Amino acid sequence: MNKLVSILLATYNAEKYIKKTLYSCLNQSYKDIEILIVDDNSQDNTVKIIEGIQNGSKNGSKIKLFKNKKNIGPYNNLNFLLKKAQGEYIAIQDHDDVWFSEKIEKQVEFLEKNKNKGFIACGTNTFYYYEDRKLFILNKKPFLTDFVDHTSLMFRNRGFKYNTDYLLTDEYFEKKVLAKEGSIACIQDALTVHRIKSDGTNLSNSRFRISLKSIKDFFVVNGFSFGSLSYLLYLVIGRHIPGKLIWFIRLHLTQRKNLKFYLNDFLLRYQKMKRYI
Repeated sequence: MNKLVSILLATYNAEKYIKKTLYSCLNQSYKDIEILIVDDNSQDNTVKIIEGIQNGSKNGSKIKLFKNKKNIGPYNNLNFLLKKAQGEYIAIQDHDDVWFSEKIEKQVEFLEKNKNKGFIACGTNTFYYYEDRKLFILNKKPFLTDFVDHTSLMFRNRGFKYNTDYLLTDEYFEKKVLAKEGSIACIQDALTVHRIKSDGTNLSNSRFRISLKSIKDFFVVNGFSFGSLSYLLYLVIGRHIPGKLIWFIRLHLTQRKNLKFYLNDFLLRYQKMKRYI
């Protein structure tokens, strides 16, 4: 297809996972890629690991690394990388998540086939991997949606940027910035693994804080409906109720019907993912 895809990756203290993340990008079946990384002044070995892959891997030349002297946050870093990206398509990756090898290929194929149908972006269904329980739960979204998992997102490169005034920055970007330009699709294959770390350091754990501004921003992004109120309740109580109760709600109510695999079963079914989990 010969369409360059720019993979954007903001890293911070990711030494435990960045090698697996990077190789899941480098080993994509779609080869016309560049990987743009900005490290946000990590205090661990993240940069050393990236440079080792950059200089020692067969495809390491596809990696371009930028290093911050101070921490500016993930979405400011993504805006920096958006200005550097040369690709016709942009793919967002998180520093602790991994992709199935055919992810980029299937997304480019979809967006190329649907150039004239109003699709500005697409994502994929995503496995959430809960490290502490060694459990994968499939997060499915409808084909037509206004929000896909950020780590699965690919969009046409048309000068977009993230608005960091909003706490739910990724949701604002998809629901307000991209949606203004076209439709968002979710490819129904599960091609992304989002890691929910056992140490609780995921950015998503702190992406919503209770304040008048954040609640106002929430309704700007999500509107006012029964669905948005339910989502707000989930964001609020999820930070204040015991973990065992959260898991009871997740397993028996909100995600009761979702496909689930424990680690060994997942790796038996998806053997090529062993090197990344």
